[in-house]
Amino acid sequence: MAKTEPERSCIVTRDTLPKEALLRFVVGPENVLVPDIAGKLPGRGIYVRASRLTLAEAIAKRAFSRAAKAPVTVPEGLIETIHTQLARRVASALSLARKSGQVVMGFEKVEAAAKKGEVEALIHAEDAGEDGIKKLGFYRGPVFQQLSRALLSEVLGRENGVHAAVIHGPAAAFFIAESRRFALFLD
Repeated sequence: MAKTEPERSCIVTRDTLPKEALLRFVVGPENVLVPDIAGKLPGRGIYVRASRLTLAEAIAKRAFSRAAKAPVTVPEGLIETIHTQLARRVASALSLARKSGQVVMGFEKVEAAAKKGEVEALIHAEDAGEDGIKKLGFYRGPVFQQLSRALLSEVLGRENGVHAAVIHGPAAAFFIAESRRFALFLD
């Protein structure tokens, strides 16, 4: 029987959700709130739904202080910091998949891999043209479009990276999980 991850409760919505749908924070030295995107920092975790709006509500309502049962300082620009950290995690997951040979790049190669059924996730740059996206619209798996063209190009190690696909393999699940959490945050 597979071991399931425990669910956690959001301090704002009180919804019980899997850890992949939440952002974890800990209270650091001098009672400063520290984002723990990787979920590895020591200390009692405080969880917020992976949503920009829910995070803003947690800050506005001082929910972190209530959850910690002590005054907590929320750093300036926390929402932007989280956005940047989540984008970097997605980029790192894609880079890991690329290094393990699980990424196909370029429209024609992506289209061919998708038609063969090899694709686990499709990636478009956030400013990708509608025509390219439409032509790949036959693919029915996860599709992500939250990375900038510049970041996608950097991760893929090529100029003008617009379309890519993660194909079957062990790195695909990690990429999909990180991308889904980032997509939830942006909605």
